[in-house]
Amino acid sequence: MATQSKPQSFEDHEFFPSFRDCPEEHAWDDRYLVEADPGHPDSAGTNWKHWCLLRDIIQADTIVRPRIVAKDHKGDRFVVGFYPDDPNDMPRILKNFTVGNTIVIFYPLVHHFLDRTIGVRVDNTTKASIVPLAFQDVIQMNKEVIKYTPAEGSPQKCHGCDEPKENFNKCARCTLFHYCNRDCQTKAWNEKHHKTFCKALKDNSVRYMHFLNYGTYDGSVVFA
Repeated sequence: MATQSKPQSFEDHEFFPSFRDCPEEHAWDDRYLVEADPGHPDSAGTNWKHWCLLRDIIQADTIVRPRIVAKDHKGDRFVVGFYPDDPNDMPRILKNFTVGNTIVIFYPLVHHFLDRTIGVRVDNTTKASIVPLAFQDVIQMNKEVIKYTPAEGSPQKCHGCDEPKENFNKCARCTLFHYCNRDCQTKAWNEKHHKTFCKALKDNSVRYMHFLNYGTYDGSVVFA
């Protein structure tokens, strides 16, 4: 899949919509879909971009089946019900299945459940993940990645002192931030919350989310 050198903002609602702005199941939505074969009007649609629902978990329940209630930036609450095609993938989801973490779902469709609740039905769990951070921490983490990823041709900045230099030391865990020395690394670890963000960013999928070219769809995101 296409990537880009400059990180994508998770606050861009074109690619990170609210729940109500996600497409409905079994409905056409030009904001997300394009005809697979324009020469045949009855051909199935396909995604023309990537989109992701990224929201707070406010309730998590596994009594009958894994089920989440989440809240988006507009204050709307919605259900996420898991009906896994591959039950062997569920331990990955359940590892961080906790109130206060952030649910991530790529290509979500609005689903009407039999109990008259609405939300997202997740059959293919490889399109979902849970980041072990609060939503606002995920947004702040994303801002830090954007700020300290230089534009092409621009110098790299130290994450601790903000000075542009050469021959930095790279964070060995997440590999995204650079430091003049151990003092600068300690400063960023404590004062810029890298201690909180580094654990999430060492996950390849979380790093990849930042650099995916969301405007070009050439295959689905897969969490593993």
